[in-house]
Amino acid sequence: MKPLSRFRACTMALLGCILAAGCSPSSPEDRTESELGGRIDKQRVGEIVGMIDGSAYRGETLDMPSEGTSTAEFMAIGPMTMLTIQAHDPAAESMMHNVFSVNISLMGDDASASVSEAAVSYFPEGMSAPFFMNEGNETETEVIVESLSLEDGVASVAGRFVARLCRKADAFSEADAGNCVDTEGQFETALLNRE
Repeated sequence: MKPLSRFRACTMALLGCILAAGCSPSSPEDRTESELGGRIDKQRVGEIVGMIDGSAYRGETLDMPSEGTSTAEFMAIGPMTMLTIQAHDPAAESMMHNVFSVNISLMGDDASASVSEAAVSYFPEGMSAPFFMNEGNETETEVIVESLSLEDGVASVAGRFVARLCRKADAFSEADAGNCVDTEGQFETALLNRE
């Protein structure tokens, strides 16, 4: 996989968060359930499971029908398909802690399509705190899409990843090559068409 420029890597990660409604201040995920009075109906539609720095991780992808959003979405842009898979740890103190994200750009629209870019990120303490990303380690990142359907009503994706993630103080700072974690795992989830 070819290396991404720092700007392009950050743009992919931020676009993935926005597409999954994870970074927008007006999005339901940015507010706690208590702030919303517990009114948001969340439905588990998939998961990311794996290891982060030797520790087990399991996060759920979620649909929020009342909001018309999902943390696992796709968008077709010409011949490209962008996939955003953002998993939330159901055991975390806050929905926005322990979030793991895999954002994939494909040249095509099925499992045979080549992965042109992939951004893998881990947000242990929320979206506004320091986080870990594969920026600068793209050649060590492997994302394989094993199955992909973009059919209305049954869109889904399954695959696996291996990546080295380094700490970033914020989205536009350089990754700290001296503070990195290795991660690997699998994802399987339904997808919402983000037209």
